Amino acid sequence: MGVSLCFSVFFSLLTGVGISIFISKWLMVKIDYILSLCSGVLCGVLFLELIPHSFSEYKPGSVFLGIIVGLLLMMIIDKFMHNNSHHGGLDKTASFYFLILAITLHNLPSGLALGNHVDHDGHLFHLVVFHHILEGMTLMMIYFATSLKLRHLFVSLVFLSLSLYCFTLIGSVFPIRNGHFLGVLLGMASSTIGYVAIFELFLPSLKKGYHSLHWLSLLTGIFIAGLLLIIG
Repeated sequence: MGVSLCFSVFFSLLTGVGISIFISKWLMVKIDYILSLCSGVLCGVLFLELIPHSFSEYKPGSVFLGIIVGLLLMMIIDKFMHNNSHHGGLDKTASFYFLILAITLHNLPSGLALGNHVDHDGHLFHLVVFHHILEGMTLMMIYFATSLKLRHLFVSLVFLSLSLYCFTLIGSVFPIRNGHFLGVLLGMASSTIGYVAIFELFLPSLKKGYHSLHWLSLLTGIFIAGLLLIIG
């Protein structure tokens, strides 16, 4: 399953990249509103699936602890990266790498679960692969507002695919069944994704253009995420 999972995730990310190119280039949407749309997609994944799944599968105390740890971690990294950043204006390079961190944190418990062979009906496999379409969409949307080269995007997609593959291998060789540990990890993933969506994407974009259009973009992103989650 490991190799097929790796390739499936990579092509899911590429699918999301293609969808974002269509939305941004063909529909000619202003980049500030694209970032708000991107925030909505992340919020949709967060509040419609990730958070409900975390609290239903693991102890609330563990998830809350992970959320707090994740927020503190993101605040420290955010302060460090922005203080040492030479980019200005609309550059969202820090946001891009924040999202890479958030997805990697989310891949860890998913990979361990797949490696532990707890996905008897294949539901988790398909859910994980499908989610990477949304994550690929978001990464590409943020990429448009960065100074990164195309090779950086490609390497990031490969890294995310391999990270899930490696976590799956670790789960198969060294089974980790500690629910508290996995709950903390999912809590950290939730808070990092939420931090990127709200503080790195939506609130800065809200300062430019029409507020009503930003809120509409946010709601549209949530709708798109919800629709794709239902289809998936």
